Amino acid sequence: MEPIEVLYEICRHYVEDHKGVVDPALIAKVDGFRRSRNVAGLATCSLNFDQAKHSVAEWRFLRQVEAFFKKNSLLSDPEVCKQQAEASFFEAEAQCSQTNRRLRPFIGYPHLLDEEFRVWVERAVRYISDVLGDIAPFLDELPLLVKVTSGATSTASRRNSLPQLKLKLKLFATRGAKKHLERVYEYYGMPKPRVKTVKSNRVELVPKNWKTSRTIACEPEGNLPLQLAFDGYAKRRLRRRGIDLSDQSANQVMAKHSSLFDDLVTVDLKNASGTISFNTVSLLFPCDWFAYLLDVRTPCYRGVFGDGNYAMFSSMGNGATFTVETLIFAAVCYAVGSKCFSIYGDDIVIERKYYESFLRLAQFLGFTINLDKTFVSGPFRESCGKDYYRGADVTPVYIRSLDSRKANLCHLVNTLERIALAGGELEAFLIKLVKEEKLPLVPFCEGTMSGVWIEPNMARTLGILRTHHGINVCRVYLPVSTKRVFVDSRGYYLWFLNKTSQVAFSQPWEDLQRVDVVTETSSAPTFLHRYVRKRVCWHLPAVGTPVHLQWWTERVTSRQVPPQLV
Repeated sequence: MEPIEVLYEICRHYVEDHKGVVDPALIAKVDGFRRSRNVAGLATCSLNFDQAKHSVAEWRFLRQVEAFFKKNSLLSDPEVCKQQAEASFFEAEAQCSQTNRRLRPFIGYPHLLDEEFRVWVERAVRYISDVLGDIAPFLDELPLLVKVTSGATSTASRRNSLPQLKLKLKLFATRGAKKHLERVYEYYGMPKPRVKTVKSNRVELVPKNWKTSRTIACEPEGNLPLQLAFDGYAKRRLRRRGIDLSDQSANQVMAKHSSLFDDLVTVDLKNASGTISFNTVSLLFPCDWFAYLLDVRTPCYRGVFGDGNYAMFSSMGNGATFTVETLIFAAVCYAVGSKCFSIYGDDIVIERKYYESFLRLAQFLGFTINLDKTFVSGPFRESCGKDYYRGADVTPVYIRSLDSRKANLCHLVNTLERIALAGGELEAFLIKLVKEEKLPLVPFCEGTMSGVWIEPNMARTLGILRTHHGINVCRVYLPVSTKRVFVDSRGYYLWFLNKTSQVAFSQPWEDLQRVDVVTETSSAPTFLHRYVRKRVCWHLPAVGTPVHLQWWTERVTSRQVPPQLV
C-alpha cells in the first residue's frame, strides 16, 4: 500500500472508531473531507466548528484528525511550499522595513511618543536592562560561554559541520565578530584566527507543514558560537526572573489552568522571529548589549531567495534569536502591567485584562497576532506543544512523514497505538501493519524506532528479551553512523575545553603546537539516517510504561505472530 493510502486508511479507521462517541454531524463532515481527499479541510477541521459546543472527546477527535495531515510532508508540493515560504519571507522583510521607518524617530528620543506608549517603552527598556545587567561580566566570561554545535553553517553543510571542525585557525565571520573571536582564542592560548570576512548567512528551507516550508539561515561558523554565548548568558539571567527556557511546563500548566477558568490568554504570533525588526531591538535594548548583538549579527543573506540586506534583526538560525524574542515579549508583558505572565520564545501566556494592551504594544513594535492560534476565551488553550480542553489534555499525535522503512513504520505504530481504542478498527489496522511488514517486537524502551513496543514480561515469555550472563539482551533498530576523519587538533582542543571546565594536561600548549600533533587525525561519528538491527543491553526506561501497553501487548501477541517477528 502506498504511504499516502496508509495515511488515509489511518484516518478512516480512526473516524470509524469514534462513531457513537462523537456527534454524527462531525463524523459526517470529517469523513466527507477524507473521501474527497480535501487536505485543507482535514488539516484545519477544528477551525470549522465552535469549540464551546463540543465535549472533550469531540474536541480531541477534531484535533487528532488535524494532526494526521497538518504537518505531514507527504502531502506537500515542494514547489508550492517554496513559493509560500518565499512570499512569507519577503512579507516579513517588508513588515520589518515598515517598522524600522516607524520606530526610527523614537530611538534616543522616546519623549516623542504618545504618553501611554512612552511609559510602556520606558518600562520595557528598564525590564531588559535589569534582566541583562552590566555587560562587563558577560564579556569577561565570554570565552567560557562560547558554544559550538553540529548544525550547518553559511559555508558548510551539516555533514561537514562537526563541532570539532568549527572553531579552527581559519574561519568565516563578520567583521564585528572578529575582535570577540580574537579574545576567545587569546584566552585559550591559541594564535589569532585567520578570519575571512563575510556579510551573509545562507538561507535554506526545511519542512514546516503540508502547505509551506520554514525559512532558516545558516550562520557563519565564527558568529554562531558568539551568538550562543549570549543565548546561554541571557537564559541564566532570565531564570532569576522566573523564566526558565529549559522547561516548557510553566506555559503548559497555565494553559491548562486557563482552559478551566478562562482567565488567561495564550498568544501566538505570525512569524515572530522573522518580524523582529532592527529598530525594535535598537529601541528596547541597552546600547552596550545592542552593540554586542550587532557585532555578532549577520547583516545580509544569500541563498534560495537570492541576495539582500536584512530588515529583520536576526533570522531563525541566529543563536541569539530565541532569547532576544523571549526578552522582548517578556518586556512587553511587564510594560503593560502584567504580573502573571509566562514566556517561552514566542509562546506567550498573559492575563486577559492585559491582552488588549499587549496587542497594541506588540503591534507598535512590529509584530502580528495569529488570531487562528490565539485563544482569548472559551474552553480551549494551547501553548508549548500542549493542548487543553476544559482541563483535559487533548494533545494529538502528529504524523510528520510516512515511508516504507521499517524503523519509521515502528515509530508510526508506537505513536499511534496510544490513541487506538481497544478492540477498535485502528488497533486492528496497526496489528495488520505489524504482521504484513514483519515489524520486529521489542520490550518497551525509550526509542520509538527501535521496534514495536510490547510489555517487557511478555517479551521475555516470547524469547525476545533474554538474559545473557546476568544482562538483559534484545535486538533493536539502531541508527547507523560512520567515522569522519578530520585534521587540526587545535580546533578539537578548543572544542574539548568548552566541554570541560577543569582539564589537567600532561603537556604544555607549546608541545601541542608541534607539527606532528597539529596534523594528527581524529574521528567523530556522523549519523547516516539509516537503521540496522543489532543486539543491545536492555534496561528499564526512565519514563513509566504506558498504561495502554498491557492490552495492546495482549492483542498484538495473541494473533499468530510470524516467527520473523520474534
